[in-house]
Amino acid sequence: MIIGIGTDLLQMGRLQAAYERTQGRLAKRILGDDEYLVFQQRLGRNYKRGMAYLATRFAAKEAFSKAIGLGMHMPMSWRSLQTLNEPSGKPYTKYSGALLQFMEDKQWHAHVTVTDEQEMVMAFVVVSYGTPIVTTFDPQNYLG
Repeated sequence: MIIGIGTDLLQMGRLQAAYERTQGRLAKRILGDDEYLVFQQRLGRNYKRGMAYLATRFAAKEAFSKAIGLGMHMPMSWRSLQTLNEPSGKPYTKYSGALLQFMEDKQWHAHVTVTDEQEMVMAFVVVSYGTPIVTTFDPQNYLG
């Protein structure tokens, strides 16, 4: 059962300007520990890809806050939701603190996708109730 959906569209330049204005502190404020490590790695390899990563994670947090219907209010906080990637590249959500307890108590699960194209990023989140949908796809099981 779908509880809520949320989407966010963001111009990367706006977030990059805020990042530069805060001398990088913005990333520490909004990214969880695991996200921050990935951000640092991507930023070190390619500044633009690092900014795209930061922007997609910001957008995912905004979209998630809309999907659960709380906005950016407790138990939702910037760092309590992380959007990480499986080895295949598929994004998934990881919760901590009060948000983890909130999601477990309600038996809610989030499904997230993010994308970036040139100067824009977009995130889309569906929050559902009940048993989580199996998200692991093994193409070997479907080859004839």
